Amino acid sequence: MRAVIVGGGLVGCAVALELARRGVAATVLERAVPGAEASSAAAGILAPRVEAHGDASARALGLESLALYEGWVASLGADVGLVRSGVVVVSGASPDRSALSLEGAPLDRLVPGLAARQAWYLPDEGRLDTRRLVGAVHAAAAAAGATFRTGVEVVALAAGQVELAGGERMEGTVVVCAGAWTPRVAGMGALPVRPVRGQLVALGGAPAFSPVVFGPGGYVVPRADELVVGSTMEEVGFTRGVTAAGMQEVLRSAVALLPEVGGREVLRHWSSFRPGSPDGQPLVGRTASGWVASGHFRNGILLAPLTARRLVSAMLDDAALPSAWAPERFGVASRP
Repeated sequence: MRAVIVGGGLVGCAVALELARRGVAATVLERAVPGAEASSAAAGILAPRVEAHGDASARALGLESLALYEGWVASLGADVGLVRSGVVVVSGASPDRSALSLEGAPLDRLVPGLAARQAWYLPDEGRLDTRRLVGAVHAAAAAAGATFRTGVEVVALAAGQVELAGGERMEGTVVVCAGAWTPRVAGMGALPVRPVRGQLVALGGAPAFSPVVFGPGGYVVPRADELVVGSTMEEVGFTRGVTAAGMQEVLRSAVALLPEVGGREVLRHWSSFRPGSPDGQPLVGRTASGWVASGHFRNGILLAPLTARRLVSAMLDDAALPSAWAPERFGVASRP
């Protein structure tokens, strides 16, 4: 069997790795470089209970993927900064029945200087460095036998075939993992995936705490020598850039959570496009031209190992995929 994967972000690289480890000749086609878009730009939060927003299936699938992470990362043979740091949620109600209530002194010890007296703690959630993760998965896939072609444009898809600009045709089972650009891949326009711009800011200085902190308007992610704060959610199509209003929104939220960050230096700022879907859940399954894994919205990093495992099992073993991820829930044809 041969597979042609359109898109070299984290999900595409993870699918290529899983296929290669199972003996499939996988070729990844990427118009830029692997991980150049949302994958490496993400903050790297692994928080299935917070990001489920009350959706039971999203929570269950997120927890299933989180449980795979240590083993998956160990198999990469690289340090990606994975830490079960826990997550502190500043809100009026518990985000999950497993959350621990924090009040007063315990909260001060966990996150010194937090501008809240009541919060909830989820000790099993975590974080990692997305840039290192994408590089590690890409390298592991290549080492396992996957082929990567960069700077190529797909102009047509058919069942078992991809056509590139210039007329070259490639044969194999097609898997589209193009993130926010999925509807722009020829023949994939019926999929309701859209770009949602997110702006983030990195602030200098070593953090005095380990957990990720979520507040009503954003989050603060500690890394070794900086804080990453974010993020906007903007429906602006594929308009790139960091705006004054976006930075103001992100920084205001961060300072409201942790007043001390107001004195930190702004190191860099960036934006990326999350692949949104109408219900916030990804689209993973069959399409008329083959398979798709897209629309992961805010949880592409979290769901990457589970997406790869479940999708490849469906492709090779005819295993069932989660119904919550089925593209046909939006009326998308799953057969030619």
